[in-house]
Amino acid sequence: MESQVNWVRGISLRFVVLFVLWTLPVACYVAIGAFAIYQTGWFYKIVWLLPGMWGAAWLIGKMWKPPKVHRSFSGKPLSAPSFWTPQDSSAIQIVEDYRREVQDIDSQTIMDLNRYIRDAQILAERLAKHYHNRTRDEFFHPLTLVEILAVIHLAAEDLEQWVLESIPGSDLATIGQIKRLPKVVNALDVVQKVVYVGSAVLNPAKMLAYPLWRKSANVTVELQNELIRGFYQRFLRQLGYYLIEMYSGRLRSGSRRYRSKFSEMSEVAHEFDRGETSIDDLDDLSTTIAVMGQVNAGKSSLVNALLHNQVATTNVLPETRSVTRHQYSVPGSNNLVTLLDTPGYDEADVSRDQLAEIQKAAETADMILLVMAANSSARDADRQMLDEVAAVYEQNRKLKPPSVIVVLTHIDLLRPVREWDPPYDWRQPHALKEESMAAAVQYAGELFGDKVSDYACVYTGTDHPIDSGTLDDVVSQMVAHLDHGHGAAILKAFYRKLSDDRFKTLKNQVFQLFKAVR
Repeated sequence: MESQVNWVRGISLRFVVLFVLWTLPVACYVAIGAFAIYQTGWFYKIVWLLPGMWGAAWLIGKMWKPPKVHRSFSGKPLSAPSFWTPQDSSAIQIVEDYRREVQDIDSQTIMDLNRYIRDAQILAERLAKHYHNRTRDEFFHPLTLVEILAVIHLAAEDLEQWVLESIPGSDLATIGQIKRLPKVVNALDVVQKVVYVGSAVLNPAKMLAYPLWRKSANVTVELQNELIRGFYQRFLRQLGYYLIEMYSGRLRSGSRRYRSKFSEMSEVAHEFDRGETSIDDLDDLSTTIAVMGQVNAGKSSLVNALLHNQVATTNVLPETRSVTRHQYSVPGSNNLVTLLDTPGYDEADVSRDQLAEIQKAAETADMILLVMAANSSARDADRQMLDEVAAVYEQNRKLKPPSVIVVLTHIDLLRPVREWDPPYDWRQPHALKEESMAAAVQYAGELFGDKVSDYACVYTGTDHPIDSGTLDDVVSQMVAHLDHGHGAAILKAFYRKLSDDRFKTLKNQVFQLFKAVR
């Protein structure tokens, strides 16, 4: 019993000595500083400063409530890169909704690893239902082991980079030190109380402001929790991004190949501090533009006008008899695109052979120029063709559908027929000819709706002189949708390469396994 008493006394004496050594210098500085200020005559002028600032901090903290985690979004919401499909883009809302629903997090729960696993599982289940309509027990069934590991690797790697760049001392503080941080904060709180009480000896009026000072200190805790919320929102955002990539099938070849192909474009979409990056600089892959339309719609004239004064290499698209390919340099861009000149289809219907050719061109195309005669109202075959293109990509949702630009030709035959004084601005019509062009575009828009991305009006005939700007409308639309088309081209090339390498990868895996068991 006596030994226990001596031990307690030893502990108490040790605590008192250390406490005095820590607080005595601070108390001395406060006393000397207060005396110096008193000597200058400024003491009574600035004595209100501390309680005034604490009062302002308490009032702001009271009126400006800290947002919950679902309101603490770090940077912009998750956005779709150019190579994402419509199904991928619609999955963004699932991620954002979950970020709003997730429970609040603070300094105590941030260290709970089960919290990360649970939220990751819930988000993966919701995305699995979106992509594969899987139940809770089956949401892992369509996935490979490589895809699951790739998500973990990519999300953790991105989060690691963000922590290194954004959190001071993250490369120095150990887990043990972080776990001791609440104790350190409590110890500092005790020191602050002692210093405050000690300084009140020189100014007893400060004791009246003590409750206000304690409430203002909560603002620091709120700021700390806000930083923690931002970190966790970053985790959810990166996790959601790569879960979308996983369910889309783009992680099937592993994180290394994904990084080499998509990392720069994906950074545009989910990095907070990056501006938009042009797709022109990301890949040397050629974008394919299919020119389609009815017989006598002016399709061949448009192709000839686009290729004017250009040396074009021409061959036949594989697996077709009459779809020819031309190399075309888009004016005002460094991109070299491939133009597919497809056979014209009949006004009333699309034959089976024509349909096969069109389907093959649609599968290959990253952008479609759908050529129509502006003076004709026969659009049934065009509508059937667009339905077939939509069906091709509905059956293969992992690919990005091409942008469809309707190009209205024969605009010289619109009313008033005898009037011809280009250039014409049909988007802001003033002349009768411009109003007729705008009406033709409006009619096509009512028929096709959101199946068409944009419209252009051109003249490529021989009855009137063709000025240098006759193709400006269609070229400007091609340039505007070039990033979308290039993203679709990269996606197709990725899956094509993935399919070609599948057998080679399997062979190497079997060989490595055989070597390991020998």
